Amino acid sequence: MKILLLVLALGCVSCDANERIVGGFDAESGEFPWQVSLQLNTGIAYSHICGGTLIAADRVLTAAHCVDGTSASDFRVVLGKLRLQNVDETEQILFLSSLVMHPDYDAEADGSPNDFAVLSLSGTANTASSAISIIDMADKGDDFTGEECTISGWGRLSGGGVLPNTLQWVNMKQISNFQCKIDMADVTGGAIVPGHICVSQADKSACNGDSGGPMVCSGKLAGVASWVVGGCLTNFPSVYGRVSEYRNWIDKI
Repeated sequence: MKILLLVLALGCVSCDANERIVGGFDAESGEFPWQVSLQLNTGIAYSHICGGTLIAADRVLTAAHCVDGTSASDFRVVLGKLRLQNVDETEQILFLSSLVMHPDYDAEADGSPNDFAVLSLSGTANTASSAISIIDMADKGDDFTGEECTISGWGRLSGGGVLPNTLQWVNMKQISNFQCKIDMADVTGGAIVPGHICVSQADKSACNGDSGGPMVCSGKLAGVASWVVGGCLTNFPSVYGRVSEYRNWIDKI
C-alpha cells in the first residue's frame, strides 16, 4: 500500500448526483460558504481539480500539490458553488493574482510534508452573499484530538469512482498523530509529522478531488486535505495539513 495525493486527474471525470462522497451526504446551498472550487484551465474549459478554503476576502488556502508546477494564470476559483455541472445563482468567479507554495513543500518526501499554498485573488469575495463567507483558522497550539470534525469537497465517491455533482460532506473523528502513525505503520511513504492532522471513521474517507479542501473542527479551519492510502481506502485515516502549525507562515502571505 502507498499514499495517494488527492489532486484530481483530469480526463477521467464523470458525475452521478445520486452517489455520495465515500460515506458522505449532499450539502445544502450555503451550508459550507467557505468552500471553494479550484479550477484549472484545460485550454477548452475550466475543470475542477481541487478544493480550497476562503480565509480572507482576497485569499484562499489550498494544498501545494494542487498548484505545483503551474502559475496563477492557469487557475480560477469559484466561490458560492454547490453543483459542479450547474451554474448556481450564488456563484462568484475570481481569478488569481498570485500563488505561493510553502517553500519546504516536498512531493517526493515521505508523507508529502508542508503541503500548503496560499492563493491571492484578483478581486474581493462577495461575503455579503449567504453562500460565501470567510472561516476562522485554527490558532497555534489548537488541538482537536477526539473531536468530530467535518470534511467537505467534490472528491470521488470511491477510489477510481465518479465525482458527485453536488458538494459532499462527512463527519469524521480527529485522531492523535500518535494513533495515526500506528495506523500508517505499514503504508509505503506514509510518514506522519507534526504538520499533519488525521481523521478516521469506518467507511468514510476523503478522495481524489478533495485535495486542498477544508477540515473544520469546532468551527475553525483545522486542516487542508493532502493524502489518503491507495484507492481512498476507508480503513485508513485521511491525512490533512495541520493549519495551526502553519499559522505564522499563512498570515505572512
